[in-house]
Amino acid sequence: MSGKKKLFLVAGILVIVVAVGGAAGWYLLESGNATRQEPGSMPEMENGFGEDVVAASGSTSVGMQEETFDLDYIETELEVEEVYLSTQQEVEEGTAILKLTDESIKLARRELEEKATEAELNYREALLDGEEEKVTAQQTLDTSLLNGTYASYTYDESLNEYEEQIESLQEQIEEAQELVDEYTASIETDYYYTYYEVAEKKEAYESTFSALMTLYEEWDVATLEDHNQASSIGGTSQGEGGASGTGEGGMAGGMGGNTASNDSTKLTVYDMLDEEVQENEAAYEEALENYETAKKTAESSLAQAQSNLELLNTQLEEAQIAYEQQQVSSQSDYDSAIESSNSAQETYETEISRIEDEISVAENAKEEAEENLQEFEDLIGDGYLYTTSAGTVMMVGVYGEMTLTGGNMILAYSQPDAVTVTASVSQEDIASIEVGEEAVVVVSEAGTYEGVVESINPISNSNSRSNVSYSVVVELTGDVSGLSANLSATVYFGASVADEEGGVGA
Repeated sequence: MSGKKKLFLVAGILVIVVAVGGAAGWYLLESGNATRQEPGSMPEMENGFGEDVVAASGSTSVGMQEETFDLDYIETELEVEEVYLSTQQEVEEGTAILKLTDESIKLARRELEEKATEAELNYREALLDGEEEKVTAQQTLDTSLLNGTYASYTYDESLNEYEEQIESLQEQIEEAQELVDEYTASIETDYYYTYYEVAEKKEAYESTFSALMTLYEEWDVATLEDHNQASSIGGTSQGEGGASGTGEGGMAGGMGGNTASNDSTKLTVYDMLDEEVQENEAAYEEALENYETAKKTAESSLAQAQSNLELLNTQLEEAQIAYEQQQVSSQSDYDSAIESSNSAQETYETEISRIEDEISVAENAKEEAEENLQEFEDLIGDGYLYTTSAGTVMMVGVYGEMTLTGGNMILAYSQPDAVTVTASVSQEDIASIEVGEEAVVVVSEAGTYEGVVESINPISNSNSRSNVSYSVVVELTGDVSGLSANLSATVYFGASVADEEGGVGA
């Protein structure tokens, strides 16, 4: 930068500093002209405002307006290229204040457009996700209501399998017990001994054997068998020698033949009885063998049946425990289903409300991004900032090549349409005054006006502990074009013009 340019720049800065300092001094002087009178010097209340009205004295001030454009929504640094206004300059509404660099305007516009696009995409995504979540919420509601409707059926159905198992085991136990009782009875009553007629066959065998032995002894069966054998041999010899003998020999032979025939008959009877004895013995031994086999089988079957019965009883106990456990679980599921069903509608509505809130947040963010972009275009889209009202410029707060932020005071100018009265209120009366409440202001030699409490200075403007007062600023409403600064005024807090008997005066 050349020395000449530096000189002009320094001179320009000095001019701005002097102008700003002068304007600030004027602003403070005007504000300080609001002379505060101590409580107690206030005039008596007139026109019948009432007993609860607080009166305080002050003076009028003509307002100033600051231009502080809201740029907080822009992260891009906005650089001032040129400032067009200076102090004491009269301006109309819409007068260009400054121009921003084209590059910073371009970057800021791109930033806001990207934010608007991103917010639009987020909103669309929120709509899609919201629809899916609504479907899921509806399905959850339907399922909960359905589960509640069929909760009792589901409870019974979950226990049916266990009940059927218990019933089946009880039937098997009854059959197993009957089998144990049957085997036990057969062993205790010696059933198979009777069934196979062991005693009867033993008795038949022993009876025939005894009869056989009796015949054997009475008939001397051994001798008979010998005679019979000898007779058989003799008969054979006689047959060889002929049978023509007569006389004593023939008679003897005849007598001998009769004896042999009798012996043969006895032997035949004996043999028949002996055969019956053998048959009875075989039948007895078979019956005895069958009895012992059946008895052993019954004892083995009894042991097996008793083991099976014990196993079934164990299985029944386990099944009953499992049933009780399932019953507890099913009861819990039933209670949960009923509770879920009862609260399903409320849960559904809460979920829908949450979804709608998220969509609303996304929509608000989209609308805010669009509004920010539109506001940017309306405010500085062409690269210029303009005044929002007419007046005399009192202070310029910007200069070339500086960066604007949301809190920058661009300029301040007088605003003759804004008149306020700063009144001094005692400590004991300040508690009854609130920001926003109406008041009546009587301006000396000007008339009575309506006003609204604009602010209350919470810091005492007196260093005396015994006499403390507070500054209360009241903005006058209506036509105040005839008023000027430093006019004495009395403010009646808690009153309205309608309460005054004479109405508004001018």
